[in-house]
Amino acid sequence: MNVFNLSAEFAKNLSVGAIVVSVVTLLIVLKFASSLITKLLLVGVCCAVGYIGFTQRDNLNACIEVVTAQAASGEPIELTCKLLGQDVRVQLPSLPSQG
Repeated sequence: MNVFNLSAEFAKNLSVGAIVVSVVTLLIVLKFASSLITKLLLVGVCCAVGYIGFTQRDNLNACIEVVTAQAASGEPIELTCKLLGQDVRVQLPSLPSQG
């Protein structure tokens, strides 16, 4: 089982970065691609990347809320969330049990 260690904020920023890169790439493609088919295919790819980034950020936020609620109630904390199907160990700096 591969587990990546990321801070919660960095993991959220990765999703936002994917969305921003997708929009910038979309604008560049629409400006410079000459074929309509190429434009349509690349618009689809950019929209898919943006959608995946948005949904993964939403899933990650939900997981972080669950971890924070577990820490506040004193339950055992599971710090592993899923990001693009991979296990990611998320470090939350504000958990009471960590300091």
